[in-house]
Amino acid sequence: MKFIKLYTGEDNKSHFMEMETEVETIQPLGNYSKKYPVTGMIFRDFEKGLVFDWHTAPQPQYIIYLEGEVEVETSGGEKRVFKAGDILLAEDLIGKGHVSKTLTSGRSIIVTV
Repeated sequence: MKFIKLYTGEDNKSHFMEMETEVETIQPLGNYSKKYPVTGMIFRDFEKGLVFDWHTAPQPQYIIYLEGEVEVETSGGEKRVFKAGDILLAEDLIGKGHVSKTLTSGRSIIVTV
């Protein structure tokens, strides 16, 4: 299972990194990773055309996209569009951060760690 990590590099700018979880057990209903500890879960609806200018993640958090599309631009100059089924681990807690733009209306789940 893959997800994208958004982190602050040594240059104090945000960057993307592809990550992959390892399978810990195989069960009748699928392959399972290890259990990750979490502190909370937030449900979010968003409308098309919203822009959250330069900011850092408020805490380490997974964003699991259920519907819609969101473009994230890093201060390192990269852009990615996240859509249904994508998972973003936002850990850029310092530095200039990133910009988030909602390209369509949608829904996501934010899981804080």
